[in-house]
Amino acid sequence: MVSAHELGKRFGSRWVFRRLEFCVDRGECLLVTGVNGSGKSTLLKVLAGLEAPSEGGVESSWGRVGYTAPDLRLYPLLTGAEHMGLAAKLRGSDRRNDLLDEVGLSGAAGPTSSYSTGMRVRLKLALALQANPDLLILDEPAAGLDESGRSLLDGVIHAQKNRGAVIVATNDPLERRYGDLELRLGG
Repeated sequence: MVSAHELGKRFGSRWVFRRLEFCVDRGECLLVTGVNGSGKSTLLKVLAGLEAPSEGGVESSWGRVGYTAPDLRLYPLLTGAEHMGLAAKLRGSDRRNDLLDEVGLSGAAGPTSSYSTGMRVRLKLALALQANPDLLILDEPAAGLDESGRSLLDGVIHAQKNRGAVIVATNDPLERRYGDLELRLGG
């Protein structure tokens, strides 16, 4: 379970969000929606532990977090396999090539600077899954994916919901079908 109590985040004197309350149980997907600048990505960074809240707190009964977002950077000179190998060493994981196969990148060669946008999104998803996450945080998960990539994402989300919670931040109407719960920011 992940819950937030009186959660707030501000930058300087500007509150991005304030007094958020929610609870997401295992196998549920919380869909975070709102207009640009409403704090969706910031909220997900707080949930992932990448940003500290300004007030309130987050409680989680899960240990491992997988996170992906459009602003997450890859090393441009490393290949997908090298990214997976580096992350595996850092995490103490043995999952590498099977995840590249799972996201459709088993034959991708060359540095990630030569990858298409969709290929980079797929690699970021594989890196998030490599953590074998209890909590999977996907910020704009379908941005840059073609139809086959969206189909892949559908399968990943359904599989992850069967083993834990997924938190998705998006305004894409196609992705609303993933949500069991919705949290609308910014009005």
